[in-house]
Amino acid sequence: MKTSQIKSLLSEGWVQVLFSMTVQGNDSKKVDEAIRSQLNEIEKLGKVVESKISKPELMEESKNWYSQFSEIEIMLDNPDKIFDILLDYMINSVEIIAPDNLKVNSQTYQDRLNDLAIKFRETEKAVLYLSARNKILEKENKK
Repeated sequence: MKTSQIKSLLSEGWVQVLFSMTVQGNDSKKVDEAIRSQLNEIEKLGKVVESKISKPELMEESKNWYSQFSEIEIMLDNPDKIFDILLDYMINSVEIIAPDNLKVNSQTYQDRLNDLAIKFRETEKAVLYLSARNKILEKENKK
């Protein structure tokens, strides 16, 4: 996308954002498919400035564990979409390139913070479950 197009969209209230994400797994083809699928879905939410994707990289040979990284710089017509993308995809980081100041609807902000709180609770629940399961396995293993 040309600089003039970016400036035009920014003057209309669009937001320029850079997202980075990583997908990991034990099948390099599935990892590649997953990250490409996510990029394609994100691309539909705005106008892509630039998109980059690495090749799946073998991280741990003994476990056949792969990791793949991508970045997408995108123009979004609504800053609320930043929250949606952050919560729906495996986003590592978010950089709001422009504008310097955003006006976000407080209801959207409240809804996304509640979504984030739910995700925290789900993660906490999973950790507690795995911890309890581990203790049971350790007891059984001692017998």
